[in-house]
Amino acid sequence: LESLKMTGHPIDKVELRIIGGTWSYYKPDYQKWFVAECFKAANKFGKNPSSDSQRENLKLLQKRNEKAKAKIIGITIETRPDYIDLKEIKSLRKLGVTRVEIGAQSIYDEVLKITKREHTIEQTIQATKLLKNAGFKVAYQIMPNLPGSGFMKDIVMFKKLFNNQDFKPDLLKIYPLALIKQTHLYKLYKKGYFKPYSKDKLTKLLIEIKKNIPYWCRVERIIRE
Repeated sequence: LESLKMTGHPIDKVELRIIGGTWSYYKPDYQKWFVAECFKAANKFGKNPSSDSQRENLKLLQKRNEKAKAKIIGITIETRPDYIDLKEIKSLRKLGVTRVEIGAQSIYDEVLKITKREHTIEQTIQATKLLKNAGFKVAYQIMPNLPGSGFMKDIVMFKKLFNNQDFKPDLLKIYPLALIKQTHLYKLYKKGYFKPYSKDKLTKLLIEIKKNIPYWCRVERIIRE
């Protein structure tokens, strides 16, 4: 918050993103502690920091934040679709989460099986339904160029994302495959099972993909850094 303020950014409204790994995998006590510490930091911004390390009730911290100089107006977590059920929905609501980013990767079961994602497209559909019905914004991470897919198949996938009522994410991250040595996908590549798109082909694909993205869907990122 201090760094943002020093570089000229307003910090009266904070959109907090907790990134890295599968949030739902962490133990509930750790989740509560982490989010509580974030609210505590926002509540104490601009004040003399307390020297004690006593834990404070999350619900009370959330209430105090309504009048803080730095108000947390949204919290985003990342997780897998197969971790989303009614119990997880209730837990996320209590934490104050407002947006859930799902590592969907693909809408083709055969692609998910080849890449060993260990979840199904039905689980992505169910997770999306549960989250939307509970008032969350839903973001998808989608990966073109995975083994088992192809140029036209990827284009069709992005059309289905917004033509099929089972999906329609509010936000989207497009992550074309990045091959990393010593991984399962790299071994498939070395065996000649599939070939990554050339730069020109990937550029053409991204242009076609963006033609099918409606204005109401925000594209958060294209390609990892």
